[in-house]
Amino acid sequence: MGGKKIIEDIIVRGSNLSIYDVGETSEGLALKIRRKASEILKLNSNENLFIPLEFIRSILRQVIDEVDPRIYPRDEFRELRESIGEKIGVPVKSIIIGAGSDQLIDLVTRIFLREGDEAISIEPTFQIYERCVKIQNANYRTVPLRDDFSLDPEAILSSITSRTKVIFICSPNNPTANQLDHRDILKIAESFDGLVAVDEAYADFASSSLINVAASLENLIVFRTFSKVFGLAGLRIGYAVVNARLSRIIEERFQMPYSASITALRAAVKMLENMEYLGEIINAVKTERERLIRELNGIKGVRAFPSETNFVLFQVDKSSSAVYRDLLGRGVIIRNIGRVLKFENCLRVTVAPRDYMDRFLQELKEVLSHDA
Repeated sequence: MGGKKIIEDIIVRGSNLSIYDVGETSEGLALKIRRKASEILKLNSNENLFIPLEFIRSILRQVIDEVDPRIYPRDEFRELRESIGEKIGVPVKSIIIGAGSDQLIDLVTRIFLREGDEAISIEPTFQIYERCVKIQNANYRTVPLRDDFSLDPEAILSSITSRTKVIFICSPNNPTANQLDHRDILKIAESFDGLVAVDEAYADFASSSLINVAASLENLIVFRTFSKVFGLAGLRIGYAVVNARLSRIIEERFQMPYSASITALRAAVKMLENMEYLGEIINAVKTERERLIRELNGIKGVRAFPSETNFVLFQVDKSSSAVYRDLLGRGVIIRNIGRVLKFENCLRVTVAPRDYMDRFLQELKEVLSHDA
């Protein structure tokens, strides 16, 4: 009887947690509209489609030839830390490896928050922070960005209470696509006794990063991922940078052993060996991003916002839900965001190679003209 009560409590607790909607999949939509999966244009998850699939597969073939999947990874963790440290110029002892940045965000939340504690974040932002906080039975509060999408450090600092243990900041931010002022973030870190956790999943597409500062500050942790610019979203590999003392405690006492697969670890090392090529990829993303923004702003009834990521947020003068549904019917998957601060009817689209963007733009124009 007691066991059943525990199960019921978990079910009730779980029903009160937010669900992270991953959106439509190519295969699922193809079945719905009776088209081939290869005909679906998937632009809703900010994956890096600029890296040729054959390039990624060639990396994986090399990895499969080199690793022994029967053996738990150990040296591979060291190799990846050393490679990251060399490429970005941070001490190896400050690097924590995990199964994607989401896993590391969840780990930090579990370490720093107990029931009744509190975390603060910005609004709007990535949903995973709220999910992780509430799983801990902690309170999640948000402070809106300013109408120009900039950070309001005074409002955040004035929201801190004795229960506030973590402040989450996504920069560049999802879904607003802008990089937040580093001076504002550092001001918050200097004035706060708890942890400031900065999610830099999209920093490779922006102009700067706080990653080189994190190792020298007591209460700043920066999360990075191999899912975006490196094109390894399906392998789930990421890392965080924090001061060496905290990094050691997290890694040795709180992180699970073998927290990433041997395949993902070795693939990440090999991707870091191709930084010159990835630099070309980044430039291609930025070039197409600016063209996409110009093209969107040239469509009547559309307003595209500036971006320092590999996605673009844009507003339409129709119902964003209706536009989203109509695009689905045409085999195009983007993200329906809805209201963003004072801006109604917003959508988000991944920046992809030109032929993808040309099709998206044409389909969008037809949807909007049909709704007129």
